[in-house]
Amino acid sequence: MILAREQINRYLRHIIMPEISGPGQKKLLESAVFVCGESIEAAALAIYYLAAAGIGRINCRFETATGFDPLVADIRDLNSDVAIALAGSEDSQFRIFIGSPEFIVRQSENITHDFLPSVIALQNGWKGGIEVCKDPAAAEALLAALGAGQQPAGVGAKEHLLQYGVFARCFSGALSVMEIVKLVLAIGETTDDLLYFNLLSMEFRKSSLQDFSQIVDELCAVKPEDCQETRLENGKVLIVGTGGLGSPAAYALAAAGIGTIGLVDYDVVEISNLNRQILHSASRIGMPKVESAAVFLKRLNPQLTVNVYNTSLTKENVFDILAGYDVVIVAVDNFPARFLLNDACFFAGKPMIDAGVIRFDGSSMTIVTPAGPCYRCTLPKIPSAGNVPSCSETGVLGALPGIMGFIQSAEAAKLLSGQGRLLRGRVVYLDGLFSRFLTLRLNKADNCALCGPKPTIHELQEYEFVCADAAEQTAP
Repeated sequence: MILAREQINRYLRHIIMPEISGPGQKKLLESAVFVCGESIEAAALAIYYLAAAGIGRINCRFETATGFDPLVADIRDLNSDVAIALAGSEDSQFRIFIGSPEFIVRQSENITHDFLPSVIALQNGWKGGIEVCKDPAAAEALLAALGAGQQPAGVGAKEHLLQYGVFARCFSGALSVMEIVKLVLAIGETTDDLLYFNLLSMEFRKSSLQDFSQIVDELCAVKPEDCQETRLENGKVLIVGTGGLGSPAAYALAAAGIGTIGLVDYDVVEISNLNRQILHSASRIGMPKVESAAVFLKRLNPQLTVNVYNTSLTKENVFDILAGYDVVIVAVDNFPARFLLNDACFFAGKPMIDAGVIRFDGSSMTIVTPAGPCYRCTLPKIPSAGNVPSCSETGVLGALPGIMGFIQSAEAAKLLSGQGRLLRGRVVYLDGLFSRFLTLRLNKADNCALCGPKPTIHELQEYEFVCADAAEQTAP
């Protein structure tokens, strides 16, 4: 099998990565993955990112398959290379089981019978877990712990968790695909120990033999904070950039019932976007990205108000665009735009959620000034052109922007609802090749020119936009 020119263009960001390259992409296209989900909603994001990555066949089974036909239409429009159907796992090399702890336990026989290497992804309110089981013994140990750790929940609590577990299910879906790609290509290290995450506190922890049961109990438990209602219908979020980061952030917020999303982007959809920018499709190539994204989001949530700004941000228009929004998600591809937004949000009193990705690595932080550090506290000046590589030069794993974008969307929901612990004064890093999350504290810089005690910046500066490629560029 030789990659066609269109496929080279489609998977360009993968192909330029030495760990994947052309032979690796060919292997992905020749692979088949079985996805067993509790519902379409529980598994949809895993399926989107499998298709975007170029997995050749996706076999699906759901306890509730309502809505499968529209999903199939979306997947075929996203990537015509992919075959997707309701089918068993007989011709698959890998499996994903994704849903609540109770659902995973109900799938015990399917997981262990005729065993295949499997990603088991758990979702429970704001939290979840993921483990790659490469042999039956690992799967049986996890299933036994889940069975012992389950705690009965009231009907109301269970319904609430299913309704408001949007961010965990999106996050775990993208994580699952990152692990599948590494399994197919035999690169890096997969999550062979249970990785626990809690998006309400932004806690990430891998289990050890000593605390495995404790983490499983935490994952299965239903606590009062998990059942606090997250009402977002009056929230207004501005998302600057509708690419690899902005697409998943907008998807999750729309699915969670946000009232208004503003989309800012001056670019048009290109085929090279489709390995990671899940709001767009082949049929909308050439359409402005904000319009393409609005088509998808309105279909996902007809009650959603979408405002589109088909323009680049400048010091002349930024305040007008920011006005009326509660939260700003920064999903841009260059440092000047980040600095412009950081400064404008500071002067306008708007919280800002930033993220960046490159290759297998990602980071995210939430900036709420004056209480916490601003972007200039971590990076005082805009890097010179060429000093920091972009993913147009080094590539990016398609599911990685999804993981970071879903973190951004969860932070926005917490800001709007007053729940949880924000990434204010913290930055979370992900080394995706080795599935390691690291959270570091950030402090306000005493000499910060913007938010320090003796500021020297009192108005927007001149921001020289030197990086105009279509890639998501890493944040420091």
